[in-house]
Amino acid sequence: MALNREWHLLHRLPRTATLEERLDWHLAHAAACGCREMPESIRKELEARGLIEVTPRSLR
Repeated sequence: MALNREWHLLHRLPRTATLEERLDWHLAHAAACGCREMPESIRKELEARGLIEVTPRSLR
């Protein structure tokens, strides 16, 4: 999937975003845009909270 420019323009992640804001933003981003992979640290935190499924890639 390509960059969803409109979504990015409407959903800017603040530089001082809290962990909760970052988690929410990355979940929404993954659903709306396929421009890049989710950062490993975010993916692991979401998995630990049971918000996304563990993948073979995340077990490395």
